Amino acid sequence: MAKKKMQSAFFCQSCGTQSPKWLGKCPQCNEWNTFVEEVLTKESDNKGGFKSEKINKPTLVSEIDYTNEKRIITNDKE
Repeated sequence: MAKKKMQSAFFCQSCGTQSPKWLGKCPQCNEWNTFVEEVLTKESDNKGGFKSEKINKPTLVSEIDYTNEKRIITNDKE
């Protein structure tokens, strides 16, 4: 059986932003005290990265909050 390595990360409960350390204020959504610690595991014989034990819940597109971000205008036609 593969040996598991334990690591943890912090996730914002409001927007899902991930951070290696606890933050008081989320840099993405600017909410305070929303970070919770989640355990990440990695099997030593697996070539993939760390896997979150966090279960993502589906959200309807109509329920997603978005904000209009300021865009940088460039001359790129892409």
